[in-house]
Amino acid sequence: MRNCFIQFSLIFCAVSLLFFPQTSINGAKNGLLLWSATITPTLLPFLLLSGFMQYYQTFHFISRLFFPLKKLFPDINEDFFYTCILGFFCGCPLGAKIVNDFVCSGSYTKREGQALLYVCNQISPMFTIGYTLTLILHSRINMLRFFFCLYFPVFCCLIYLFYRFFTSDFLHTHSYSLPVSEKKSVDQIIFDSLHSIFMIGICIMIFSIGASLVFIVPFPFYIKQGLIAVFEITNAISHFGAMQISSYQKVILLCMITSFGGLCAAAQTMSVCKKSRLSFGKYLLVKFIFSLFSGLLAALLFV
Repeated sequence: MRNCFIQFSLIFCAVSLLFFPQTSINGAKNGLLLWSATITPTLLPFLLLSGFMQYYQTFHFISRLFFPLKKLFPDINEDFFYTCILGFFCGCPLGAKIVNDFVCSGSYTKREGQALLYVCNQISPMFTIGYTLTLILHSRINMLRFFFCLYFPVFCCLIYLFYRFFTSDFLHTHSYSLPVSEKKSVDQIIFDSLHSIFMIGICIMIFSIGASLVFIVPFPFYIKQGLIAVFEITNAISHFGAMQISSYQKVILLCMITSFGGLCAAAQTMSVCKKSRLSFGKYLLVKFIFSLFSGLLAALLFV
């Protein structure tokens, strides 16, 4: 079934590239421009820094800065608060990269890493403030209410993680050591960071082409709008932000789109989580549930 879907998608892409070459080229240009001008300068330094911090075992030193929080939960993994706070503010896919590094080093189990991926790999608040709220909505809505709708489902998931911490051996400190054979050289760290940023660029280019083709392919209206909403977040927010609909409907849609993050962001997440082998299907399902929950909250709070 999966192979059939992939084969059908490849055939569809080939036909689209042949019959709509200019649209495909424009989509690729837009994607590569976004990657080179915005994504690479923003993410590459963090990817390199993350690799070097793992190499020099700096993560655990920084985690000790959160000792006052750890005193409240003495048995909790010492890297937990660092992962949540830095992952939340750095956003997707750097949150996923942090979780991946800790799973690979043995600090988290795969089960713990999967759960933390839902919490620590959201769309960055800085992106939401600068793009969604300022450029698209022109600061006309209450930022705190929008953030509540956006992140309250994530907070509920975080509360559930604490419940599992108190009721089972979950997110407790693990005794582990990184074997010498698994430690990377400095050259390998740089190569891996460049590989990750190139994979992210390819994801952005592919989904930008897809978003461009959706606008011209004669799909039914609701299918086309649904594809635009889930493909790539910046195109989706721009599209629905410019639609001639009420502000109430617009806020609900943008809150749901931002919460889901788009398939492009999900592909970027999985590209930096390959070594830890976290589940892509579970991640998408939870993000979809978060999106519905955020939309429902927006519908209730922005009436």
